[in-house]
Amino acid sequence: MLNISVILPIYNEADCINTTFESVLRYSKSHPFYQFIFVNDGSTDDTQNILEENISEKAKNHHISLISYEQNQGKGYAIKKGVESSVGNYVCFIDSDLAYSLSHLDLLVNQLELFDVVIGCRSLNNENLKRVKPIRFLAGKLFNLMTQSILSLKFSDVQAGLKGFRRDVAQALFEKQTIKRFCFDVELIYLAQKIGYTIGEIPALVSVAHLNKISKVNLIRDSGRMLQSLIKIKMNDILGLYDKAYIVEF
Repeated sequence: MLNISVILPIYNEADCINTTFESVLRYSKSHPFYQFIFVNDGSTDDTQNILEENISEKAKNHHISLISYEQNQGKGYAIKKGVESSVGNYVCFIDSDLAYSLSHLDLLVNQLELFDVVIGCRSLNNENLKRVKPIRFLAGKLFNLMTQSILSLKFSDVQAGLKGFRRDVAQALFEKQTIKRFCFDVELIYLAQKIGYTIGEIPALVSVAHLNKISKVNLIRDSGRMLQSLIKIKMNDILGLYDKAYIVEF
């Protein structure tokens, strides 16, 4: 019986996807009750071909699969598609470049025995302060202040690509999801807090390889998008959209 489903959303990760796959394969061999779902979010490089070949040749006896579609939809959409294909009692997601090592999954699952939702928090591991560039550290602090002031979220870090849910909770939250890109995970945590689900935290250590990687995020352009998404979440709530079946995609 597969108890834990792990979703890895991917977009144009051909340079590192072989390394990620090998890490997942090794982890799967020692964790046979885990299901791993790669979700290719419309990559335009060779990501899909690399994964298809690896899964076909090396993962026949392991619970590793791939979902692919042509048009890029956003990380939040990709994870939602993974949730729809998950079978585990617990559902987790982790960044596909393994910005957070797979060993974090054990911590997530342990805490999911106590909480409905568990989030990885970089601020709980002081080692990150030595690794993160000052500009990114300040940007993260600014964004956390915005989420706390606009959405009254009490957590110091809600955007790390490392989160876990009890299966029924994941299904309920993603059913109400309206944001497919920036701040999709903030929306999920906001909804979890609004509904009254219990939320736990674990320390998340960012890998050195991820910090040295060229980021796909533009701090100036994407900060504006993030602010817009936070306001959208708040307005959705004020208008009662989260209390209805009516969904506005954003």
